Amino acid sequence: MNLKKNQSGIALIYVLLIFAIITLMASQMVTSLWLHTEKNSRYLERVQARHLALGAEQYVALLLEQDAEEDKKKKKLVDHEKERWNVTEVAYPVEQGEIELRIVDENSLFNLNWLSAKALDAKRFDRMFDQLLKNQGIDSGVKDSIKDWLDSDQEALENGAEDNYYLSMDPAYRTADTAIASLTELKLIKGIGLEEYEQLLPLLTSIPGSSRININTALPDVLRTISDNLSEGDVVSIIDSRGSEVFSKIDDLAKLPALKEKTADLKSAPLGVVSNFFTVFIKARYRDTTFYLRTQLFRNAEGQVQVAGREIGPNDYWVVAKKES
Repeated sequence: MNLKKNQSGIALIYVLLIFAIITLMASQMVTSLWLHTEKNSRYLERVQARHLALGAEQYVALLLEQDAEEDKKKKKLVDHEKERWNVTEVAYPVEQGEIELRIVDENSLFNLNWLSAKALDAKRFDRMFDQLLKNQGIDSGVKDSIKDWLDSDQEALENGAEDNYYLSMDPAYRTADTAIASLTELKLIKGIGLEEYEQLLPLLTSIPGSSRININTALPDVLRTISDNLSEGDVVSIIDSRGSEVFSKIDDLAKLPALKEKTADLKSAPLGVVSNFFTVFIKARYRDTTFYLRTQLFRNAEGQVQVAGREIGPNDYWVVAKKES
């Protein structure tokens, strides 16, 4: 009798053990299936968000090409803030998501790659950048550090730094010794902390050194760098004038009473009325996934637009300007 009870007890234990194993296996299968489904869902959401961002990029390129066509028809090649391409910030609702974008005219900013210029141009650009730093309350020694980052030699300027300085950092790295490709490089340069970086970022660009400042779109702080003789009132006069009627050529500046005696400085400065480089900041959201894209577009003399570069991920516009984490 006791033997039969023992056997029944052992059988029950086996049944419970088998049931526990089956339950565990089933639980693992369900969890694995859920993770696999969730992974695929997130992947598909990211792919869709990415395509929305690329679609927005193509939309901006189309706007710029249409603008060039309109200028050709008018026989007046000039870019200004009243044109359709000037999207300062807008949100487009799409099915199950939204696209936010902002277009920045890179020719409205101070080009850091000018600091690698030689001879007379170098002195002019040095003075312009000194003025920009002064207006922002930033130590002028930063200029030497940037110039050392750009030049091809290893001879540090008075307030600059070359490889010997950066190789002592943790982690160690070297100077670029070439043109700046991305403004994020500023974070690596001696003398530029987070505060200085956030101050300078909205005023700078890193496009080819042959670029010019578009007088019709230039920021006030950039206009003030053009000449030491240009007062804050002169800058206000320029901005007010282009608000009512755009400048078709640089000589139009001489028509402003406040600038009649300063035309020589203006003509020697790197000024123009046409823009070739534009950056579009895009944030595309689809369901619970957000895709960030920063695209630099180049528009050639024929009006054709091509992608000059892309950066994927939360960029400085959304992090600094929009204060997103």
